[in-house]
Amino acid sequence: MKLYEIPRQSRINCECTDGSTYIIFDHLDGMYSFCVSEKGAIVHLAAAAELNLISQNVYEIVMPEK
Repeated sequence: MKLYEIPRQSRINCECTDGSTYIIFDHLDGMYSFCVSEKGAIVHLAAAAELNLISQNVYEIVMPEK
């Protein structure tokens, strides 16, 4: 599933540089998204980022294989 397909205010589990363990997707802004980490940092993911559904409105980023 692509980021542009998920509902607003969905949680995306990921490790952030500010120590957060998730971000909240707010909206798309062109080719990128506007998300906020649990500690308030702004995060911009690509709109076409691949995600896996974990549970209702909770996702994780699919990391590309090496």
